[in-house]
Amino acid sequence: MVLAPMRVRESETTRRIKLVKVWDAMLRGARSHVESGGFVAIHNMPHIVGITGACENIDTLFRTDFFGRQAFLTQTGQLYLELLTPHLERVYCEIQSFRMEPSVDDRHLCQFTLFEIEHQGDLDQLIDNVSGIVRRMAGQVAEECPEILREYGRDPNQLRDLAIGRMTYEQAIAVLAEDFPDLRFGDDLEARHERLLAGRFGPIFLTHFPLPIKFFNMRQNDADPRLVNSTDLILPFAGESAGAAEREHTYERLERRLKDSSMYRRLIELGGRDEDFAWYLDAHRGREVPLHSGAGIGVARVAQFILGVDDIREAVPFVINRENLL
Repeated sequence: MVLAPMRVRESETTRRIKLVKVWDAMLRGARSHVESGGFVAIHNMPHIVGITGACENIDTLFRTDFFGRQAFLTQTGQLYLELLTPHLERVYCEIQSFRMEPSVDDRHLCQFTLFEIEHQGDLDQLIDNVSGIVRRMAGQVAEECPEILREYGRDPNQLRDLAIGRMTYEQAIAVLAEDFPDLRFGDDLEARHERLLAGRFGPIFLTHFPLPIKFFNMRQNDADPRLVNSTDLILPFAGESAGAAEREHTYERLERRLKDSSMYRRLIELGGRDEDFAWYLDAHRGREVPLHSGAGIGVARVAQFILGVDDIREAVPFVINRENLL
């Protein structure tokens, strides 16, 4: 009666150790790409932050008391990295991103690793860098962990020189129309839409999303003001695995876009103030901040793709969700 559960524990331990090896290879691959490109690593990123550490959905912030002041566990280091690009040109960091996700399913975690970059340059240069990072992550695992990949049913050779396609959001809507006739321009894409696209086209960058459904500081497209110069990386098995965009970099446009955003309205509803974003806006006031772009890459989602698993819980060494607090 005792031996069976012991064997289960040993098997689970072995599986987790293999995941640790895969993650080690992935992150060394990511670092080697950015470091060979002159990126400077930013350490000691803040994990207890104000509202500026939030992504689009501030309702998923974990709140905490910071000596009598409301604070949050960070979701992204984006805005902090942005202000370093005028001085360092190319920066990156690795953080733990915290989301108060009530769902316990195959897509959501309450804590996950985010690999973030920011650099001077446009969307095309950004896509090149994100592509290079993900290709290097996959290639490093193929090089160092081929037997583990085979155990997961993956061919290491198919990950050594990964091809990633590209399509606009509007083109994706047209492709999806046959299977999802109710989908309209302006709708956010869901996991089911991403699965169809990745299944048909493989890894793909979707670009130029509608302005209202994206973060307030994604740069508005000059030729088509309906759009922002942004991209999401869609991977088989995992869906959206990276979000990236050019940034608005003038004070007037940033202030207007913030005040017009649904995120700002929700912030005020929750008791937030204009002062919450003052430090970020003031860094652009009266200054010529160069065009810069950045991305956040969800390492767990990339691991899902590399291992070919549908459930994100099977791709991380430690699972932290609503039902699993270590």
